[in-house]
Amino acid sequence: MSQVIVFLALAFSIVIAIFAVQNVQPVTVTFLGFHVEGVPAAVLVLVSAAFGAAAMLLLGMAREVNLRWRHRTVAQQLKTAQARVAALEAAQPSPSPAPALSPTSAPVKSDQL
Repeated sequence: MSQVIVFLALAFSIVIAIFAVQNVQPVTVTFLGFHVEGVPAAVLVLVSAAFGAAAMLLLGMAREVNLRWRHRTVAQQLKTAQARVAALEAAQPSPSPAPALSPTSAPVKSDQL
C-alpha cells in the first residue's frame, strides 16, 4: 500500500512540475488582503504544492504521535491487567489433590440404575 502512495505522490509531483514549466506568464495574487503583481504562475503553483505537502506531512506526523500515545496507553492497561490477574491467581487457594484409591479397594458394582 505504501508503494502505491509513493508512486501516486511521484506522479502528482511530475504533473505539477510540467504544469509549472508550461505556465510561466505573470499573474496577480490576492489573498486575504495580501496583493502581489507579476508573480510567475509556476512559482505560485510550486509554492502552493509545497505548502500542501508540508501540511500533509504535519498531519501525518500528528497522526503518528496520536497512534504512539494510544499504543503506550493500551500497553500500560495491559500491564495493569496482567498484574491484576497474577495477583488474583496468587490469592486463590490451591486446589486440594484428589484422594488416591488404596490398592486394596475394589470398585463396587451396583445393579441398581
